[in-house]
Amino acid sequence: MNKVLGIGLIGLGAYGLIKLLRMKNVSDSISTNLVNPRIHKVSLSGIAFRTEVAINNPTKDSVKITKPVVTLTTNGKLLSQSSSENKTITIEPLNVSQIDTIELVIGWTTIGTFVAGILKKIPQLVASFKPGNNKDIGQILGIPVEMTFSTYANGIYYQSTPEKIL
Repeated sequence: MNKVLGIGLIGLGAYGLIKLLRMKNVSDSISTNLVNPRIHKVSLSGIAFRTEVAINNPTKDSVKITKPVVTLTTNGKLLSQSSSENKTITIEPLNVSQIDTIELVIGWTTIGTFVAGILKKIPQLVASFKPGNNKDIGQILGIPVEMTFSTYANGIYYQSTPEKIL
């Protein structure tokens, strides 16, 4: 009985190790792209940004992830965070998978902390909203913004390192 149990435990350990190595291969190979990032609306509550995410999986393995929670910070202070959803998305092998729309709302009170610098740049901001103008609002404002995301991949929690986006 002890030999059967030992063989079973070794087999289970080998299976778990193979799964982890395959997930590591997938995580090293996957690339992500923002699709159609945009200002969705400006309202009394703040500015709402929306984007979709395309995930390119060139490997032969699939991964199940939960919809990621995206967090924006500036100098370590929270700017905005997307709503968490218990929605599972399958990243298919040898395919580009789409993640539903992610929305981030930055409230006016948060923006108010940057008012002095923003007031000086109002003409540039107004010009950036004109059709056909491709100026980046973040570059005009000059506010350092970092982004992180957290998700579960095949049941294992993952949080990205902060990435400077502005």
